[in-house]
Amino acid sequence: MVASPLRSFTFIISLLLISHSTLATQSNNAPTKNSQKVTVAQAQSLLFYPENKATALVQAINHAKVPAQIAAQVLNINVQLGSIVKKGQILVSLDCQDKNIYLAKQASQLAMNKAQLRLAKRNFERAVQLKKNRHIGEAELDESEVQVTIVQERVAQTIEEQKAANLAVQRCQVLSPFDGIVTARMISEGDYVNTGDALVKLLEQHNIEIEAQIPLEHMKHLRQASTYYFINNEKKHPITIKHMVNFVNQNSHSQVVTFTINDNSNGDILAGMNGVVSWQSKRGYLPAHLLTQRHGHYGVFVIENRTESTEHLAKFITLPNAQEGRPFELAIADTQLIIVDGRHRVGNGMTVNFNVTNNQTK
Repeated sequence: MVASPLRSFTFIISLLLISHSTLATQSNNAPTKNSQKVTVAQAQSLLFYPENKATALVQAINHAKVPAQIAAQVLNINVQLGSIVKKGQILVSLDCQDKNIYLAKQASQLAMNKAQLRLAKRNFERAVQLKKNRHIGEAELDESEVQVTIVQERVAQTIEEQKAANLAVQRCQVLSPFDGIVTARMISEGDYVNTGDALVKLLEQHNIEIEAQIPLEHMKHLRQASTYYFINNEKKHPITIKHMVNFVNQNSHSQVVTFTINDNSNGDILAGMNGVVSWQSKRGYLPAHLLTQRHGHYGVFVIENRTESTEHLAKFITLPNAQEGRPFELAIADTQLIIVDGRHRVGNGMTVNFNVTNNQTK
């Protein structure tokens, strides 16, 4: 049977319409011309907060060489290496016989001078009466008054000498200036010591601080951090910044920073310990491998949505302070999409088609 011309024409038109519809559908699903395929991730999944560390030493604020304050022979040493002492406790006893003799002599001299002063005052009172009765002249009265003044000065001088003698006797007992521990005995019993000679070395146990040399490039991060730790034997102890010394060591290009220990009630941290101080930045950083160079500048590519269409563009954000091979700080929204793969193939303003990592959909 032969098909009518009208039916054949209708069939051909149907085929053309189906073919056009298929091509249109494929065209709509295909990437935009010249668009690049890239992989992106949200900024919050890439940001990290770097931890910095610097070597540190636990220092005693007071580690004194306790000296002799008089010249004398050592009678007794009342402490040993490692002895725990209290403030005011006797550390060393010195021979004090000559000092005691001199103190007694000054006490006797003071008594004698006071007696002479009493006599001089009575003589002056008699002289005043005699002058009133015109039995003596002005010269004799003046001489009696001057004698009182001279003896008064002798009494005052003897009192000062007696104080000095008493102080010398007190210094025969060498006392601990603070609570601490004996770290060295520097003399033996029977030695003769001069004024200023060190007798024992004493460390104030509970008055310690942590000292660290912080490289200059880390000082900014240190100031920005909120928490600090001293780490020794893998144990972390919270610490607080005490002082930042405004001086740069030219050899190490670093600054000295001291820290106080928040809680050392159990005595875990001892003077002389080595360790590290660590601190974590409060500001987020992006990994160094995301840096891309364009026209001599470092930066990163992010996704920019065009409001007038559904296209997505790659936008290059320049980072003036970024350095190759180092993580970089970037103030950015947590949900901002950053190109992580394929960034080397795109340019600023280029249309991109992307997939989101972590099985997210675009």
